Amino acid sequence: MAEITLKEAKEFYNSSNEVKAFLLTKFTKDELEAKTPTQEEFNKFFEDNIYTLIDYSKTKFFKNVFLDGIGYYSVVSKIPTSTIELRNSKDKWLFNYNYDHDQKNQHFYYSYNRVYNIINEQFSLKDIEFEKYMKIIVEKYFNLPNILPKFIIIL
Repeated sequence: MAEITLKEAKEFYNSSNEVKAFLLTKFTKDELEAKTPTQEEFNKFFEDNIYTLIDYSKTKFFKNVFLDGIGYYSVVSKIPTSTIELRNSKDKWLFNYNYDHDQKNQHFYYSYNRVYNIINEQFSLKDIEFEKYMKIIVEKYFNLPNILPKFIIIL
């Protein structure tokens, strides 16, 4: 028997009550009614709910940042560097990025708890979709083209 994908199911979901009842045996109502946002909707949500969390007075600069299997580690610099960490008003990190002009050390990390979770509660995206939307955000708001943003889980 052929299987139907969630994308196909969403297309047929509202075609009739019988089809709706059948699809609800295979998928949850949340899955079938979840709307994939446009990039513009995603950007608007980001602007209104994430970007506004940044408290620029809490900005930190770092000499070097490296990633291990658990999180990232860094050394704070007293002078501005190309590695910047943006924090919220509670002094919790939101973003850590490096715009190094030679592109050797460029990166963009965002907080799983304070960025990813807030956005995903609104849109329920798969990680690959989330990555695609965030790549555009990083290009638009942080001027970092060709960077694949990564979330980091640090409490």
